[in-house]
Parts: sequence; structure tokens; C-alpha cells
Amino acid sequence: MTLFSLFLALTSFSLSLSFHTVDSFSLHRTRTVSVSPLISKSRTALFFSPDDHQSNAPPVQPRRSIVAGNWKLNPATLTEATTLLRLLKANFENHRDASSATEVVVFPPFPFLGVAVQELQGTGIQVGCQTIGTHEQGAFTGEVAPSMIQSMGVTYVMLGHSERRTLFGESDTAVNNKLQLCLAQRGLQVILCVGETLQEYETNLLASVVDVQLKKALVGVSSQDVLERIVVAYEPVWAIGTGKTATPSQAQAAHEAVRATLTALYGSHVAQGVRIQYGGSVTPDNIDALMAQPDVDGALVGGASLTADSFTRIVDGGIRAASATSSAYAPPPVELTATEVVPCANVLGESPVWSVRDQALYWISAPEGELWTWKYHGDNNQHNRNEPPYRRLIGTTLGCTALLEGEPHAVLLAGESAFMKMTMKADSGDFASSSSCTATNFLCERPEQDQATRPNDGRVDRQQRMVFGMYNNYHREGSSAGENNCGLYRLDANLQLESLLDYKYRVSNCICFPASGDTIFFCDTPTRKVYAFDYPVLTNRREIWTMPSEWPGGPDGAQVDADGCIWMALSGAHRVVRVNPDTGHMDFVVHLPVSSPTSCTFGGPNLDELFITTRKPDGGGLFRVKMPFGIRGLPEPEFRVNNNNNNNLVGQEQTTTQPTAAAVAVSSDNVMQEEGNANVQPAAGNTAATYASMAAAYKQMTNNGQ
Repeated sequence: MTLFSLFLALTSFSLSLSFHTVDSFSLHRTRTVSVSPLISKSRTALFFSPDDHQSNAPPVQPRRSIVAGNWKLNPATLTEATTLLRLLKANFENHRDASSATEVVVFPPFPFLGVAVQELQGTGIQVGCQTIGTHEQGAFTGEVAPSMIQSMGVTYVMLGHSERRTLFGESDTAVNNKLQLCLAQRGLQVILCVGETLQEYETNLLASVVDVQLKKALVGVSSQDVLERIVVAYEPVWAIGTGKTATPSQAQAAHEAVRATLTALYGSHVAQGVRIQYGGSVTPDNIDALMAQPDVDGALVGGASLTADSFTRIVDGGIRAASATSSAYAPPPVELTATEVVPCANVLGESPVWSVRDQALYWISAPEGELWTWKYHGDNNQHNRNEPPYRRLIGTTLGCTALLEGEPHAVLLAGESAFMKMTMKADSGDFASSSSCTATNFLCERPEQDQATRPNDGRVDRQQRMVFGMYNNYHREGSSAGENNCGLYRLDANLQLESLLDYKYRVSNCICFPASGDTIFFCDTPTRKVYAFDYPVLTNRREIWTMPSEWPGGPDGAQVDADGCIWMALSGAHRVVRVNPDTGHMDFVVHLPVSSPTSCTFGGPNLDELFITTRKPDGGGLFRVKMPFGIRGLPEPEFRVNNNNNNNLVGQEQTTTQPTAAAVAVSSDNVMQEEGNANVQPAAGNTAATYASMAAAYKQMTNNGQ
């Protein structure tokens, strides 16, 4: 037994008296893990290394098991690859625990990456690339850059595989170069392979070999990246493809050596948080014995991953290992990645709403005063090629939008000074018809006309009333101008406003409702705290979640799914998260390659796709992610206006609807933007009348007593 393993065993035993609820099996396979909520393992860590005895040590978190399938140069054809992917999909769609208890990744050859991303949507299985080139762009024939694969929806890259090292002469320096390129792409994760030859093993050089490989590969890599974005795979060269495999005790000893090097480089907190896979001839028959080892966090599977049933059985081994631990620890979050589907270049995209009636998504770009619409038929529907998004220029800053009950393509807009109705005419039934037009009608003034505020976040409640909050235009200044002076309001069918909160705040966000309609969620973004209230009378305020202090930004727009969980866009933090409001547990994380997602909603024919708006400077596009099996949204309620109010509307302004310059073609295998059209500019002569003239018309209407 090594000194390291002896220390682990003694420390585990010394703490056994304090953990009466954990069985002896769990104690034999536990270790310290002090990590961020995103990188965790499903097996409980109960002991502390010497520097963990400080009173301010981070809380212990479990490491999540990870099973990856390396297809290598298999199968032979696209047809065979598609068949394998569909068999995996069938297994995992009815095997939902696999996507939460154990992280699952497959690594097909380059030509099959696109179809893999497409076929595995909604399964929880992530797609990885077996290697990448050493350059991001340029005249390098045959090379592939990390940004290219990430744009396809690939989330993992494998680096340093022993076959790359021995057959293609890939050096530790090249591995480090590739690793740096991958880490430059936000949201891209790496499985870093290390391992020794048979001769090195027989001459007791295992620890020395993996020590050198790790130290050279990780030059210049931060502890945060190691902890959150890197998985280490120990793969003994002598056991790959030979049918030989290390015994469980040999695998454990090797993983201890890996963790010892990580401890020397980054300290015990990081080292105990990094997941380490075993990668030598893993099969359904040996997975349980391997996963029973305290430092084996998963498997890198070769030949057995080419059979759907065998691979699924190996994943089951990871699930069984996760289930053997203490139930006191909540499972770690499932991680997903969103991809851009409409490169609309919004300055501040916001307020996405999906119309089941129209089968269309509506959203706004707030400061530009733009209403966007996309008739969407689902990710596999070829008809999307003929359905570019459409944009209408309103002429005033917008806060949010909502669906209107009644005629198709009618929406409510919360403008800087008033609420308006806009309807898209589509008499021909062709959404993209050149005869389509819009009509704008004033409904009522917004509240707080004497304040430097404007409408911001809002949604229609289950009783078809519009609930919205305000935004302090000067809240970032930190002076008296940025005080809490905003209210939360409800607009009813008679266009009467009601104030809902007995206190003021600065920036409204996260307004949404579960299916029951008896709860409202709300956040004052600068506080980074999200609350739930009883509804329709706002009482019983309770905090359901606080954004982690190490994440930049704050909670923005949100939506509730059919399970009653809340999905929140975290602007500035590159992600959308799902939180269970009853427990405060974050169980899903959607990563984006841009820093500021602004809001989200469910849409698509089955309400199982999450659409995410973003903002500049690095974002502005519309992103989408397919939900894992069983997760769906709720139909968006429509705001109801009584007929007597609807019929007396005056002050109409009309404008022609034109396709945007950023028209995109969406197909089952690609998302494209026409070259040179990244920046959408208003077409001359197609804008609505200025908001000043609209406001004048509204004032004239009110002066006449209408």
C-alpha cells in the first residue's frame, strides 16, 4: 500500500465514528471533494486532507461519474453510425437516470460528429471529438480547429490518447498546445489521457510517466480550468485493445498516482475534485469492480462502445456506483450546451415567447425597438429553409412582449412610455408573404411616468393578466439616482393597473409562473437573490436561490417548465440554470459560448426545446438547446383584452414587414448565415413612424376623452 492510500484509509477510519448514517461500503470508496457545484461526483467524499481542516474550507461535494465511448476509426459508413446513434438514443430516452447520475459522452470520427449531435439531442449524451489540430485558423490543410467543432454542438475533446502519442508521435508539448486552444473556447471540455507502456509498468515507472505527462500537458493551465473543464483518463497502453485490463487494485494505484501529481500542482482541494477515468479494455463484466475503487470516477470505453447494449450496460455500472453512496448529497447538475440558431445580432435580445397557436417564436431587441418573429417547425423540419426570421422596427425602447388572445400573430409590447398591440397580417396563410403587414395600437400608458424607469421583465399569468416589473435607468450609478424606485404591476383585461409589491427595487427579472398559477417568481437582479411569493396576492415571500458569489453577473429572464422548476438566464455568467424551487437544488446547467444570456422560454412543436436570447458585445444571437427526454415547457398564456377596450383602439400606424438581412437557413444538419450579414441594419423606408408621433396620437386620443 502506498503512503497516499494508507493516509486515505486511516483518515476514513478516523472519521467513521462521526458518520453513523453511512454504511461500510460507502466508507471504503469515498474521498475529499471541494469543488464548484458544476464539477462533482456522485460518490460521497467524507474525509479531509491536512489543509482541509481550516474552518473556512469549501463544503464537500460529490464527484459525478463519467463514462465516455471512443469509437476510434469506426464504424465504416454514415449509415452504420446513424444506426448506432439511434440505438443509443432509444436506450437513453427511456433511461433518464443515466443522463443525471452519470455523465455520458461519445467520440465518433470527424465525419459523423454532425449527425451525432443531431441524433442525440434530448438524450443527455454529449458528443466529443477524438482530437483537434494545433492551430485555430490559417493555411493548415486537413486540420480542424476547436471553434469549428464547438459551433456544431460538440462539447468535449479528447487529447493525448496513447494511440496518438505512439502512432502519430504526438508530444506532450503538442498536447499542451491543443489543450490551450480548447480552453480558449468557452464551454469546451477536455478528456486528457495519460498512461504508461508495458515496459514502463514492469520497471515501476508508472508514477514517473504519468507525472511527466500531466505536468507538461498542464503548463499554463489554471486551477479553475483543471477543476471545471478537464477530466483525466488513465489508459495503460498495454491494456488498450489487447483484451488485457488492469486489476481494480492496479487501476486504483494508478489513479492515486495521478491525484498525487495534481495535488503537487494545484493542491488537495483541486486534486480531489478532478474526475479520473480508467481506460483500459473496459467491459460490462469488469465495470462494477473498477467503479468500486475510491479513485475511479468512470471509464473511457473502446470496443465495447460500438455496441449500444454493451455501452449502456457499462453506463449502468456508473449509475450503480452513484447509487451506492449516501443519499444526503443531491446529484450534480446535468450539463448541456446551447448553439446559435438565428444570428440576429441583437444589441439586447429579450423576452422570448412561444406561441402554440402560431407555431412561432417572438422576441425583442430592447434598445433598438425591434420585434422579431421566427416561424419554426422543429429541428428536423426541412421547411425551416424557407422561413427566415422577420423583424419589425417599432421606434421606441421596448421592455418585454407577450402573446395577445384573439387573432393570430398578435402581441402585446411594453414600450418606454406605453403599452401597444401589434398584429401581423397573414391573410394568405403564408407567414413570409410580402403582403404581410403590421398594425400598431396604443393600449395604455405605463406606470411611473414621473420616474426615470421603464418596463422591463414581464409575463402573462395563468389568469391571462400581464404582470411586469420596471427598470431603473440609473441603477448602475450607485448614487441616489440608482435608488430602489421600481414597482411590480399587473395589467388586467380592462387595462387597469394594480401595484403588487409593498416595497420598491431596482431591476425586475425572473417573472414567471408554474402551471398551478398560485406562485410567482421574482428577482431584483442587483441582489442576485430569487424569491417565490404566493399569488395572486403576493404574500409569504421566500428565497429559493442565490446566485453563487464566484459567478459574475446576475439573474435575468426566466421560465418555468412542466415539472415546476425554474430556468434562469444568468447574464454575465455564460449559462442558464434550472433550479428546483422546493429544494434550491440546481440540477441542469446550459452553457453558452457568449457571456450574457438574457432570457429563455420553451418552444418547438413539442415544447421540448429551450430558446435563449443573448446580448452584445459578444452575443446577440438566438440560441437553442434540445431538452433531455421528459422535460417540457408549458404553453404560454395569452393576454386577454376585453372587447370594449379592443374595439375602441385608435392611433394605428402601419409598416411593411421585410425579411431581415440576417435571414438564416435552418436544416436538420446545419445552421447557416449568409456571408457578410452578421450586422442587421434597418432597411431604409421600412421603419414604423417615430415613437414621438405615436405618443402624440396617444395624447390626442386621451385629450379627446377616448
